[in-house]
Formats: sequence, C-alpha cells, structure tokens
Amino acid sequence: MEKTEILERIKEAELKVEQDIEDAKREAKQIILNAKEEARKIIEEAEKEAEKIRAEILEKAKAEVEQEKAKIKEQWMQEISSVEKKGKDNAWNAAEFLYNEFVGMVEHA
Repeated sequence: MEKTEILERIKEAELKVEQDIEDAKREAKQIILNAKEEARKIIEEAEKEAEKIRAEILEKAKAEVEQEKAKIKEQWMQEISSVEKKGKDNAWNAAEFLYNEFVGMVEHA
C-alpha cells in the first residue's frame, strides 16, 4: 500500500466519521423533536381528560346541590303546611270559642 493510498483511506475514513456524526446529530434532533411532540400530545390528552373529569365532578356537585335544595324545599313546604293547618285550626277554635261566648251572653241577657 502506498502512502497516498493510505492517506486517501484515512481521508475517506475521516469523511465517513464526519458524515456519521452529522447523521447521528440529525437523528438525535429528530428523536428529540419526536419526543417533544409525543410529550405535547400526552399533555393535551391529560388536559382534555382533566377537563372532562372536572366537568363530571361539577355536574355531580350541581345535581347534589339541586337534590339538597329540593329536599330542603320539601321540608319547608311541610313545615309551612303544618303551621298553616295549625293556624286554621286555631282560627276555627277561636271562632267557635267566640261564637259560644256570644251565644252564652245572648242566652243570659
């Protein structure tokens, strides 16, 4: 092997190494870009899932509030109804008492 041939092979090897380095850099950049894109997709999916879960929790809470509100309203309606009935009974009792008192006064007069 001649000196020039050896130098030429060394030069070819150097060029091949440089090309391999450039290829490796491009591949590394592509791997990083792919990883970033995949991470972005994962984050977007996680955000969508979190929003979905938040909406479900909010709907459940609203439904529970409405149920509790209806329950409280029903309890108050029963209480109002009870007070109203007692008031009517008391009014009738008062009217009957006054009537009896009036009749008693008329009979003794």
